[in-house]
Amino acid sequence: MGRDKNKRNLIFKPAFKDFIPENKPFTGVTVLLDEEMEAIYLMDVLNLYQEEAAISMEVSRPTFTRILKNARQKLTRALVYGNKISIQDDNLGYIVALCSSSLENFESILATDKYVLIYKIQNNEIKLLDSFENEVFSKKLKPAIVLPQILMKYKVNIFLSTRIGEGLKNSLFAKGIQAIEKQIDKKEDLINLV
Repeated sequence: MGRDKNKRNLIFKPAFKDFIPENKPFTGVTVLLDEEMEAIYLMDVLNLYQEEAAISMEVSRPTFTRILKNARQKLTRALVYGNKISIQDDNLGYIVALCSSSLENFESILATDKYVLIYKIQNNEIKLLDSFENEVFSKKLKPAIVLPQILMKYKVNIFLSTRIGEGLKNSLFAKGIQAIEKQIDKKEDLINLV
């Protein structure tokens, strides 16, 4: 009897979970496990070294190497054989960041507003992780330069704003953070963003 697999620390939340070849009907389905997607995200998007990525996932380096190898083999076979790629996403929680002109309401939620608010959404519960003054506001800095770095420290999955410039969208995307343009009126609107 094999031993139970240890729980992995996963921070990536896929915005898209299915990829289908366009040219002709797909011949099969390749399922990429959430831990495999995490390994690709850490290595190929964040450009971490394997040792750093293994620490982030809370696995040994040999285990991380095996997970990454499996993920890359699956993706390669899916591309070569024309399979649909489905990404497993068992992690129901996610972390949302937004900038607001107020700590009490969401009247204005723009990247240039005074405060940064970080929320964790898990099992339909909303928990404020942190709130602090936005350096973009206080120091008149560019959102595309400042915000992605801050959001990475909090392992944010989604950045929410009523308007997001292309530079910020691209910077967030490069860090694996989904940018959503949407107005919300209350905290409860943060549930079911993905």
